[in-house]
Amino acid sequence: MTDSYLPRAEYDFSQGPLRSDNSDADPVRQFSLWYEKEAQSGEHDGNRMALATADTEGCPSVRMVLLKQFGATGFIFFTDYGSRKATELEQNPRAALLFHWPRLQRQVRIEGRVEKVSREMSEEYFSQRPRNSQVGAAVSQQSSPLCDRSIFEAQVSKMLEGDDPIPCPESWGGFCLVPDRFEFWQGQPGRIHNRVLYLSDSGAWQRSELQP
Repeated sequence: MTDSYLPRAEYDFSQGPLRSDNSDADPVRQFSLWYEKEAQSGEHDGNRMALATADTEGCPSVRMVLLKQFGATGFIFFTDYGSRKATELEQNPRAALLFHWPRLQRQVRIEGRVEKVSREMSEEYFSQRPRNSQVGAAVSQQSSPLCDRSIFEAQVSKMLEGDDPIPCPESWGGFCLVPDRFEFWQGQPGRIHNRVLYLSDSGAWQRSELQP
């Protein structure tokens, strides 16, 4: 079989430009502005993000997770602490996030160190989850081998039938990525895209632009 190029996709890069002089001095505020604009644009799925981690050998892995909270202190997501992502974050507590918002022809890349959130925050968030999501977290040992799915599903069904409160498992909780680098990407015609970089410098943010 002969390799061939994939069909060329056509994009309507119709959004206005983003430059270092018309972006917010604070990247978290800039993120919030874009996040709200994405929320207004359609499907309310703008909290989907790719999370990239690496082990001690530098081998990377990436998966989609959901952003649950963000602010000046960082970007928070939740997972099983026995999962591959959590294991790699224990080994190498740095990670990268990528938000892709194609309706607005935008991407945001965020990098930084990662730390666990407080147990109180994990328990508070867990208590707000739908019961079936609580059951899934309580029964699953995420990323462990699944020898018999019928047994696993029977355990889930049995717990779903009850009405007792489901406590937050000790093996489940949140992580917070504390950013030290942001890049905001705005698509432009001719693929001469805008890229605004923020780097943390002794607690202050320095802005610059990157070539497309």
